[in-house]
Amino acid sequence: MKNEEQIYSFVYSLKGWIALKEDKASSFSMACCGNQAILKTSNLGTQFFAHKAKPETNDCSTGGETEEHRHIKYLVSKTLFECGWRVEVEKRGFTPSGEEWIADIYAEKGKAKIAIEVQWSPQTFIETRLRQEKYAQSGVRCAWLLRSGSMKARDAIVGDYAYSTKDMPVFSIYKNKKQDEQTYVVYNVNKLKTDSYEPLEPISLELEDFIKSLVSSKIKFTKKYSPVKRLYLKIIKQNCWNRRCGGTTKVVTRMYFKEMVFGIEIEYLFQSKAIDDCDDQILKALNSQLSKAYNFAPLRRRYSKTVGGSYVANSCIHCDALMGKHLIGYYNDEDPSMVKTHCIDIPNKGDLIEQGESFEFGKWVMKGM
Repeated sequence: MKNEEQIYSFVYSLKGWIALKEDKASSFSMACCGNQAILKTSNLGTQFFAHKAKPETNDCSTGGETEEHRHIKYLVSKTLFECGWRVEVEKRGFTPSGEEWIADIYAEKGKAKIAIEVQWSPQTFIETRLRQEKYAQSGVRCAWLLRSGSMKARDAIVGDYAYSTKDMPVFSIYKNKKQDEQTYVVYNVNKLKTDSYEPLEPISLELEDFIKSLVSSKIKFTKKYSPVKRLYLKIIKQNCWNRRCGGTTKVVTRMYFKEMVFGIEIEYLFQSKAIDDCDDQILKALNSQLSKAYNFAPLRRRYSKTVGGSYVANSCIHCDALMGKHLIGYYNDEDPSMVKTHCIDIPNKGDLIEQGESFEFGKWVMKGM
């Protein structure tokens, strides 16, 4: 507190901070307890307020924090402030049921409310989840920066944290202490690759760039599997077997399904099925979205004397004669009459989804890279 006004160190430039230190006309006190405050600059460059005398209780905001923890909070707060957010540190709030939470960094911009938690000491996944739920109940979106303590772990969130979901954004932060000039680096962000079997590539971002990207929606959660997958057909021309007709008609040879992984069509993740394998939902989609566009008779279940039962089959577009599947025969992709339709979206029932994974699992992806 400067006199009766609450101030934050991160809003001051280096020149302004020095001038504030030399301001002998004002009194400075700690907002947490009201005791006299002094202005400091750490070896890491953190501008911060500290108790002039050691506080008598452990309730004060900076108790037990390491210099690195305090420095990261300072950098995050300063970056958010420069991005136009109204920032508070050690913000106290309550859930609708009255449970208290204290955010390392809390910020508002318009109707948006966010918190950034810097977890420098070990914390169980269950504890993180409980704290996250308090923020969610209070209408606050929270992201976590978990300390990575070694080179091996710097680019990985392990254990329960590895199952990434949108409701708990978790990233790892690392700084190589052997390289004094290196800044804090944030991992567990990815970029999309459209020309590879593996659609994601892990990347790292300097802390300030990460915060700017996060609050500008450049880093977005992308589900691994989509609730829809892509379907296209291959169609050829055939002469109607009915002698009274003899017209040329188009018949669907097979259906081709392409899986969507992280929003990208993966060419090698596909299935090919005969049309008599489609269910009523797919059948409705084919007839409503592709039949007229490619001038083939709507597919429907028809009785075949040859088979002795009903199945989804082609029909002659002129006389409605059943074009049995045995009439399609062996088709050649080089056939000049072969047509590949455009793709349509259909519900994904999980044929190619890995056992045990849901549509909610995903990764945090940097857009526009």
